[in-house]
Amino acid sequence: MSQAWIDEMAAQWFAKAQEGMSAFEHKAFEQWLHVNPEHAKTYAKFERVWQELDGLSPLQNACQKKEKKAWWAYVCVAAVACFCIGLFQWHAWTHRLEFAQTFQTPIGTMQEFALSDGTTLFLDTDTHVSVSYYAHERKVMLYKGQVLLHVKKQSQRPLFVDAKNVRIEVTGTRFEVRSLEEDVRVSVEEGSVDVSYKRLEDETYLKLASLKAYEQLSLDERGFVKEHTLLHNPSIAPWKMGRLVFHKTPLRDIVKEFERYGVTPVEIKSEYVGQMRLSGSFEIARFSSFIELLPKVLPVKTIQLHHKITIDKK
Repeated sequence: MSQAWIDEMAAQWFAKAQEGMSAFEHKAFEQWLHVNPEHAKTYAKFERVWQELDGLSPLQNACQKKEKKAWWAYVCVAAVACFCIGLFQWHAWTHRLEFAQTFQTPIGTMQEFALSDGTTLFLDTDTHVSVSYYAHERKVMLYKGQVLLHVKKQSQRPLFVDAKNVRIEVTGTRFEVRSLEEDVRVSVEEGSVDVSYKRLEDETYLKLASLKAYEQLSLDERGFVKEHTLLHNPSIAPWKMGRLVFHKTPLRDIVKEFERYGVTPVEIKSEYVGQMRLSGSFEIARFSSFIELLPKVLPVKTIQLHHKITIDKK
């Protein structure tokens, strides 16, 4: 998560604190503070600035005893204070936080969440997201994992999904975002989305592509597009139905994907075996059947022990 994003969230929470939080909002605020140490540190900066502004009043009183010719100094101090107060109030008005919550699934668990606007999030295993709704926009931050979104259309309040330095903008559609290790992948089933990359030098967003139904874009955290293809499976997120679908995928990557769901650890004995490619649709819950199938379709042998499975060439 970028510092600019943290600064923005801290400002929004601080403005909300000045207005007064409900019990629900306070709970969401506490969750946000503890997700990342930088959150609490940045929020504390806003508190210090506010305290320093409060401390200007005694300074004004002392200055009033000086010569009358310094009247303009008092005006400047008051103007600065009014400007800062107005800035916080303006920010609070334009960034009214209507909803904020964090969602997370443990390894081996998937879960669906319905949001107040009719949007649904379906989280895959070991996935962590936060959701923030404002008067003029909706934001979802994907920290890790993958999530299937069915977004309720609101043309005046678009939804943004941020994953690493990638931003996806949408008004209403059904799509999947995956953020694992260094890569981000976006797959669209209905509607269209715009995919942008945040330039680190000035933190502006550079549009990379517009994706339509059945298109998929994979890119790394530097914004380099690794693959832009049509989906082989017309239904995205087969994991929601308990299946994993692969198309000419290296065996090493297939095993890594299964391991995300908490299966028995697998050791692939050589790079040669790991690069063998395989296509097919497999049930996540029947990993043992997948292991039994391998020697029948690839020139490999498998050895199953109590706590580990090894795969080697025949």
